[in-house]
Amino acid sequence: MLESMIDAVSSWTASASGKSTVANTAYVIGWIEAAAVVGAAYFKGMIPLRTAAMTSNVLGIIYGILAGNLAVFTKHVINLPLNATRLREMRRLISSVRDASATDMNFEWLKPFMHPENVRDTDLIFEKGDIADRAFLVVEGKVKIVEHDVILEPGAIFGEMALFTRTGKRTATALCLTDVRLLTITYEQFEQLYFQNPKFGLYLVRLIVRRFEANHLNEELESS
Repeated sequence: MLESMIDAVSSWTASASGKSTVANTAYVIGWIEAAAVVGAAYFKGMIPLRTAAMTSNVLGIIYGILAGNLAVFTKHVINLPLNATRLREMRRLISSVRDASATDMNFEWLKPFMHPENVRDTDLIFEKGDIADRAFLVVEGKVKIVEHDVILEPGAIFGEMALFTRTGKRTATALCLTDVRLLTITYEQFEQLYFQNPKFGLYLVRLIVRRFEANHLNEELESS
């Protein structure tokens, strides 16, 4: 089907009436598409980058048809839906984080970026002073933060604070009180999400500060 479309357009461009106009149009669109590709390299955020890439894809498709270039046409037809999907995912992520920040401390939006891990009852997930490289979300079971005598249940995130410390070490020990199912996310993934869209970092910090305030309030109530 694609070859038929290209052949039909190519036949028309070969005619005396269409050859000059199509050639000039293809030439202009080709340069605009090239400019869009170069311009995309200057965007730091993932959303404008994907938007520029999609613009380049649309222009590339038009150029491929007018120039009768099946390879260029096919490349951009494949890349366009991929870029659209990534753009939609990033916008959904930002929307989810914004909603979580405005309401409660819900970390469901992190699940697509996390990996499962099972830990047995009485096992240590990490100890105070360990070098930290990831955070955890409790899916099932109970985890105790020993130094603070805090019990974490499903839906709680922990282990992320070391990302913001100078030493990068664990500030407390995490002990399984039952068999526990966890989801983990590396600090590297946290950083990648931040660089893809700085708004992610802003909302993440807000959520962490809110959890820190809640923990601090609990400690004050227990000591009073």
